[in-house]
Amino acid sequence: MNVTLLHFAGGIQLLDGMEITVVLPVILAVTCFVGVVGNLLILAILVHDFRKGKTSIVNALVINLTTADLLIILFCIPIRAVTYFKQSWTFGSFVCKTTDWFLHCCLVAKSFTLAAMGKARYNYVLNPPKFLHLHPKRLIGVVLSIWTISSMLPIPHVVFTTMEEESSNTLCVFEIPFYASNFMNVFSKIYPVVAYMLPMLFTVTCYTKTMLRTKPRRNRTSNPRHQSKRITLMLMCVSCAYALMWLPEWIGWIWARHSYNKSSAPPATFMIYVQVLLFINSTVNPMILMAMSEDFRDGLASIWGLVKRRRPRGAGENRSPKAEENGAEMGTSVIHSLQDLQTLPIEEHSEASANKTGIILPDVEHFWQHRRNTTAAEETDPIPWEHEESLQSAQ
Repeated sequence: MNVTLLHFAGGIQLLDGMEITVVLPVILAVTCFVGVVGNLLILAILVHDFRKGKTSIVNALVINLTTADLLIILFCIPIRAVTYFKQSWTFGSFVCKTTDWFLHCCLVAKSFTLAAMGKARYNYVLNPPKFLHLHPKRLIGVVLSIWTISSMLPIPHVVFTTMEEESSNTLCVFEIPFYASNFMNVFSKIYPVVAYMLPMLFTVTCYTKTMLRTKPRRNRTSNPRHQSKRITLMLMCVSCAYALMWLPEWIGWIWARHSYNKSSAPPATFMIYVQVLLFINSTVNPMILMAMSEDFRDGLASIWGLVKRRRPRGAGENRSPKAEENGAEMGTSVIHSLQDLQTLPIEEHSEASANKTGIILPDVEHFWQHRRNTTAAEETDPIPWEHEESLQSAQ
């Protein structure tokens, strides 16, 4: 009776149906798993590149963007999944007050990070030598500024979110009292502009100018102009995907805060759809980076190679590494050994065989002794059969 607006926070509650309590949590769980795997791979590739000396401002900002996605996946999606499954609030007062604030904090941080990436890319294309190397202090200042502003903008979500009891169910709701209605009326207009519209317009402007001013650079790739435009297009696709998938959430957010009665409030189905679409965006960014960047694919291949080399050997694997890696080398060495044995003199061959085995078979010993002890007389023809064949042919 003392509030002008009331709607759910942390997920819609008090709904029935298998689609809400079973199917929706399963979809969120799959989204959570795919997002964790994809974003961890991106982080591993970027950290591996940093250890190899491949540093840039854009790569560092991609790490910040991926970190924001991981925070949403690990701390926001599971809470929504459990809330949809139980259709009541079970996480306590502190999580109730901070759940929507934390979600918007990460979303605004992503919005500002994408704007900083667009500006960094434009500066790099405009003046490559100046922005080629990474300045840690400057980068840390940018990241801290992004997260500070992002944590301050959605503070009203903490102030006006509370827990309530409704027919033996505990609910988490966002309610605006009468004394704060004017403030929230202004805030609901300024907040979307600052958190969404201005950063996205700035990002699109930077990438458009970058695409128009991209110049070929020597000693970079076989086709540097094409490669530079492809990187810019990849980053632009990441920003556009985020803007398009966050737009329905903003429509529902503004609609809910400007509805004056229950009949004019947005439908629950629409609110669930836009929130799931927003969560799916955290899994789309790794797919775009992997699909459009050869550097990320090469980094993934090198990490996979490191994992395979560090895999522990089995107890039965006692062969030499060279023989295990390339069986053709073993076969070649055996062939050369056989050829060497064939070129040895007869006596050296027999002695080498005797020295290696230590045992000479009686038949073989008799054969070689017979060859050593018998000498052909001078008058005796050593090959009489050849002369017989020549005489017969002459006759």
